[in-house]
Amino acid sequence: MARTVREQQDKRREEKLKQVQEQVDEGSLVIRKMTQKERKDNPAKPRKEKKKKR
Repeated sequence: MARTVREQQDKRREEKLKQVQEQVDEGSLVIRKMTQKERKDNPAKPRKEKKKKR
């Protein structure tokens, strides 16, 4: 059965998240909070505004 583009994107995203979680579990990837200095040096980027549908 053919999947929609959105379904394909969701499936790829889930696979990537699963891979990241496996790496965290085995210890090859560590996720930590940013320090205050890192947060200051790398401020959050503003979100793009969504286009309004007509």
